[in-house]
Amino acid sequence: MSHFNKIRPGLRFGLLLAILLVFTTASNAQSDTANESAGSGVTIHVVQRGENLFRIALAYNTTTEELAALNGITNVSSILIGQRLLVPTLADPTIPQTHVVQAGETLATIAELYNMDWQTLLEINGLSNADRIYPGQVIALIPEALPSPTPTDAPTETPTDVIPAESPTDATVSVPDGSTENIEEEPSLGIISTPERPVTVGAPFLHTVQAGETLFRIATSYGLTVNDLVTANDIADPTRIYSGQQLIIPNLDMPDAAYDLPDPITNLQIRPLIFKEGETGSITIVTSTATTITGTFLGADLKIVSQENGTLHQAVVGIPMYTIAGIYPVELYLTGAQTTSYTFNIRVLSGAYGAINITLSDALAPLYDPMVDETELNLLYGITSQFTDQRRYGDSLSLPAAAAMNAGFGSSRSINGGGYDRYHTGADFATPPGTSVLAAAPGRVVLADTLNIRGNAVIIDHGWGVYTLYAHMTQLGVSLGDEVVTGQYLGASGSTGRSTGPHLHWEVWIHGIPVNPLQWLQTTFP
Repeated sequence: MSHFNKIRPGLRFGLLLAILLVFTTASNAQSDTANESAGSGVTIHVVQRGENLFRIALAYNTTTEELAALNGITNVSSILIGQRLLVPTLADPTIPQTHVVQAGETLATIAELYNMDWQTLLEINGLSNADRIYPGQVIALIPEALPSPTPTDAPTETPTDVIPAESPTDATVSVPDGSTENIEEEPSLGIISTPERPVTVGAPFLHTVQAGETLFRIATSYGLTVNDLVTANDIADPTRIYSGQQLIIPNLDMPDAAYDLPDPITNLQIRPLIFKEGETGSITIVTSTATTITGTFLGADLKIVSQENGTLHQAVVGIPMYTIAGIYPVELYLTGAQTTSYTFNIRVLSGAYGAINITLSDALAPLYDPMVDETELNLLYGITSQFTDQRRYGDSLSLPAAAAMNAGFGSSRSINGGGYDRYHTGADFATPPGTSVLAAAPGRVVLADTLNIRGNAVIIDHGWGVYTLYAHMTQLGVSLGDEVVTGQYLGASGSTGRSTGPHLHWEVWIHGIPVNPLQWLQTTFP
């Protein structure tokens, strides 16, 4: 009897547990049935190993925000294998919501790719001219994918010409008014040489920072790491992003392309798809027969190099600072077995480099004179605008010194309370006096001299219009005409010229245009 009394509580507990399991299973079955029949417009996705919310959203042509709202998810980075998610469905699941325009595509070929009529795409996107699309533009394929755009007027005047100037690394630097609120944000998109303004939706590889967002939160929402975004966007300080800033989202699968290229062009590539003020882009053209190609972009002649018996043609392009954000035509002229021309558009974004104040001593006052800047810039332009056919550099450049960067490219500068009429033409590295300065790529020394602003400086010609400049050195280790290799000693860092402390100032020039040198450390170019 006593033995029976000891085990009876265990039996009771087991019976209770069995009842609970049966009830839970029945409840889950009812819940699953309810989810499966949640109504038209939604379906269920079971999370698989390796998936994240962003990849799932991409597969169903929706957004992480919509999935999170639909499923009551508060942490988009935390989903479980086997978790069942409600996802919205399209009327025709075989057609995505949007298409990203590639170089060489037309509205007609895009429509054909999705078995649609091009007039339908014209109407959905509110386009008045089918020829005014550009690489990187996002075309809505269904009306639901098109948000209500807020139109902005195109700029009506060109910014005032500015004079680039040097900034010493240890000068007093502050943000205007002592806060980040005065950092200039990207201006409205202006359409250049295009009366009609295409309506665009947010491109999947461009993210506009919203108030309260952090780089970590943005990276997580796209299934990326902070380092992915830092590398793709040349971000020096991951803690400093601002509302309205546009970030490139890397590693996204691009859609199928529908090319419509005139003979003899068989392929056209633009890298990156959207250019940026103060940076470098490239254009690659493949032809079926030997062809000579010339062209223009941003009011200047393209320097196009032809290889492989005249069938591979490549151009490296520098986007000048203060280029107005907008859409610009590239005009190509082809001669060979047949003569033809071809025009396509490229979108240019604002660099949004911000602005800072610089305080220099009165002893350097003579070097503040704009004429000093202009004279030195004219000298540098005359050297770096020369084109040599022999390419000496590889796909990218190497660091010029073993030191941390402490001032980036492009920020507008106010010197001693003056106007913001100058910008930083390179990147500064915090090198102690005497630090070795190294060649970023093979090339030939075309300047080894003392300049008023840049002090003891070296310029190397790497071919194809690509030049690097090394400034403020205390001594030079090379001479005019020397051939150098990557990593070769060029001199020792110092503080000569318009500088108040030891540092290395490094510049990259493309066809006479100073561009962001850090892009060349992280990106490969033809």
